[in-house]
Amino acid sequence: MAKRAQSKAKSSRVKAAAKSTKSKARQTRPAKRRPATRAQSKPKAPSDGLRALARRIVDVTLTNDDEAAFALYATDVESIEPGQPPMRGVDAIRQKFAGWHSMTSAARFEPRRVCVDGNTIVIEWVGDVTLAASSKQVRLHEVAIHEIRDGKISRELFFYDPSTFA
Repeated sequence: MAKRAQSKAKSSRVKAAAKSTKSKARQTRPAKRRPATRAQSKPKAPSDGLRALARRIVDVTLTNDDEAAFALYATDVESIEPGQPPMRGVDAIRQKFAGWHSMTSAARFEPRRVCVDGNTIVIEWVGDVTLAASSKQVRLHEVAIHEIRDGKISRELFFYDPSTFA
């Protein structure tokens, strides 16, 4: 019986030592790291006002209503055309429109895609344009990006191939 008690005591010490070793091993192992995750935020749904502004941009472009177009711009608007320095202010937009009208004798545009997201409106346009100097007709593929602040266009960027007009 004494041998049995000794054996049981020894067995308990061995188990305790093993448990202690496992515990220490766990403490010395580097913890597995989970990959960092970015906070997932839902994309901000465009407001009805922004969608209405997008429709208005399309409407004034289709009807060639320059005065209505000028009303869509913030007073400190920045407009960027390929290969040109940025233009600032509504007066610069007026000059840009005047330059466009002197360069073309006719233009008809069609919106292919209109995307509204956050504070940005992106419009893909295809235009049939007649150049005033040569009466040459060209097809212009353009993407316009309009950044909106307080319900007005505060910045716009146009992307197209300027060689279309050569």
